[in-house]
Amino acid sequence: MHDISQTSESDEKTASILRNKLNAAADKVIRLDQEMSLYLKEERKASKHLEGLRGNDAEAADIEEAETNWFNAGQMLPSAQSRLATAATELRSLIKKAVEYLPSDDDAMQRAVKASNAVDL
Repeated sequence: MHDISQTSESDEKTASILRNKLNAAADKVIRLDQEMSLYLKEERKASKHLEGLRGNDAEAADIEEAETNWFNAGQMLPSAQSRLATAATELRSLIKKAVEYLPSDDDAMQRAVKASNAVDL
């Protein structure tokens, strides 16, 4: 009887730790996904600005500056995408571990699954 209560207590601690890890991992994925969206938005904005300058036969210096801004915005994308992919993979791995200890209707589990599914890699 003593062993069963210890196992139950251990499972509860494990579930609690997993909930905390799931919440932290979901927060990270959500934050990185928002960051990725921001970089994509900035890259599109810079691209449109550059196209507009080229279409209006703007000064070469203005076009060069716009090209630099567009290039810099695009440079952030691969790194952001890599960080997001890594975080999403870690979250999915945690979800697989948590299935053993947490019910599917657990708030942390649902939030983690929702964050994982929202990421389009």
